Amino acid sequence: MIAFPCAKINLGLNIVSKRADGYHTLETVFYPVPLTDALEIKMMDEKFPSATSCDLKITGNGIDGEEEDNLVCRAYRLLAEDFSLPRVHTHLYKRIPAQAGLGGGSSDAAI
Repeated sequence: MIAFPCAKINLGLNIVSKRADGYHTLETVFYPVPLTDALEIKMMDEKFPSATSCDLKITGNGIDGEEEDNLVCRAYRLLAEDFSLPRVHTHLYKRIPAQAGLGGGSSDAAI
């Protein structure tokens, strides 16, 4: 599967409350921007030697931090708590700049 998560500008943001898990409940209005990342997800062969179930490679614009802490891997692990997911290779080609307020990370994790 290949998806093209789009950037978005936040036109309005209201922080409603802080949740028990440390995140916030938000009310927001987004406007899509014609700039995308590319996210490819392929099933991992059973024989492929990987210590993780979600193997992530990031190219394009650099992102600080460890790949296993990326929102794509975090979303995979969260879904795997409730669903039987196959091991996957993911390739994230970053075009949306990180920390630019364009919502690229949340768009990538939502796919």
